Amino acid sequence: MTLATPTWNAGVASIAVSEELGYFEAEGLDMEVILVDSGTTQVQQIGTGQVETGAVSPEPVIIGRQDGKDLDLRYFMSYYKGNIYGLAVPEDSDIRTIADLAGKRVGAISLSSVSVTQAQVGLREAGVPVDSVNFVAIGTGGQQAAAVTGGQVDAVALLDTSFQVLENQGIALRTIDVPGAANLTSGGLAARASDLDADPETYTKVGRAIAKGVVFAQANPEAAVRILYRARPESRPAGLDEQQAIDSGVAVLKARLVNLGADAPDGEYGAIDPAMLDANVEFLQKADLISTEVPAADLYTDDLIAGINDFDAEAVRAEAASHAG
Repeated sequence: MTLATPTWNAGVASIAVSEELGYFEAEGLDMEVILVDSGTTQVQQIGTGQVETGAVSPEPVIIGRQDGKDLDLRYFMSYYKGNIYGLAVPEDSDIRTIADLAGKRVGAISLSSVSVTQAQVGLREAGVPVDSVNFVAIGTGGQQAAAVTGGQVDAVALLDTSFQVLENQGIALRTIDVPGAANLTSGGLAARASDLDADPETYTKVGRAIAKGVVFAQANPEAAVRILYRARPESRPAGLDEQQAIDSGVAVLKARLVNLGADAPDGEYGAIDPAMLDANVEFLQKADLISTEVPAADLYTDDLIAGINDFDAEAVRAEAASHAG
């Protein structure tokens, strides 16, 4: 499976938990997790059979399902249930609404980031000419912090974990509403529709192993972060002592858990909300990224949700509670 992230970080600690605690292995799966640069790369790899699945944002999936396109991917569970992207300014900024960004500089991880697309659509919705705002690529981690504290940008269009990393470095931020973005989903686990039809059992097992990792991380975020740091040492923030690094990671993981749908009642984790997919389709139409209607029903199946939730969530929580990491 693939994750669209440049590095292992606390935001994907639940995946490390599923690896390290044997949740994939318990399902009879030999799972390799591959980090890639974008959702576009993910859908290309899944669509050509190079990988079986990935946690994919909706944009390339929807674009590939337009009339005349031959990409036949389908979501089989939600992962990033909420919208992980957003817009923020330094707390003492005089920018109060998205309309105040006219003539300003907005930093993003890259200019191809979904956060940029969302901000641009929000500007149009607010009646602000998109070309009146200068979007700037500011990379990740320390580069982002330097851009904000050095006054290179007036606002940042980033994702949930990036905002928290900045907060962890003492940079106080204030959220700016992006019109039309509140009801969006940031995607889920996708696979080729033909593969889902041919082998639903394997994908149910994948989903169940991932769900267990999320339940564990929700129950004991600190243990999840310790597991991540041990398994992926490169994910540990530099320049911090052990407890500071743990606290930093826990804050980042909690920021992500808000958008993972981890608070879903038992038996409902991973359920797809078609209204949210419809909102993403409408958003892409406003961005002029799709020209034809793409029905939400063509984008997902909920046939595997009952099987994905067929595990003892209380037992996983008990394991998490007793785990020191």
